[in-house]
Amino acid sequence: MKKLFLALLVFMAGLSISYAQSMQAGITGGYLNVESNNKDEKGFYAGLYIEAPLSNSFALKPSLLYGNVSDNNLLYFPVVLKYYLLSNLNVQAGPQATYIFDIPNSDFKDRLGLDLSIGAGLKLLKDFTVSLDYGFKIAKNSETFQSSDFNSLMIGLSLDL
Repeated sequence: MKKLFLALLVFMAGLSISYAQSMQAGITGGYLNVESNNKDEKGFYAGLYIEAPLSNSFALKPSLLYGNVSDNNLLYFPVVLKYYLLSNLNVQAGPQATYIFDIPNSDFKDRLGLDLSIGAGLKLLKDFTVSLDYGFKIAKNSETFQSSDFNSLMIGLSLDL
C-alpha cells in the first residue's frame, strides 16, 4: 500500500511539474460594459491570468480582473475552460465570481455575485490575443445592481508574458 501511495505521489508530482513548465501567465485589459437596471455603464478592466494546458485542445484559465464602471469598482475572478477550435482560435466558458467594492453599509456576502462567463479568443500574433467575453449574472449582488440583468461584456487584448 505504501508503494502504491508513493508511486501515485511521484506520478502526481511529475504531472504537476510538466504542467507548470507549460503554463502561461499574462496580462489583459480592455473595454468593460455593464448592463444594469436597463442602462449601460461603460468602463475598463485590467488584470492577470494563468493558462494551464490540460490537453492539446483544452486549457484551464483562471484570471483576477479589476473593473471600473461609473462609480463602481469591481473584482472579477473567472475560471474558464478553453477549447481550441484551431491553434489560434478558442471558445471558453466557466463560472465567474464578482465582488463590488463600493457598497456602503453592506455585508461581505451582499457584495458577492456569480456569473456564467462565455467567450472567444483569437491569437493575432505569438503573444497577443483579442478576446470577447460575456458574463450572465446567475446570482445577484445586493442592491447596487438590483436588476437581474446585471450582465457584463468585456472586449480586450491579452499579452502572454
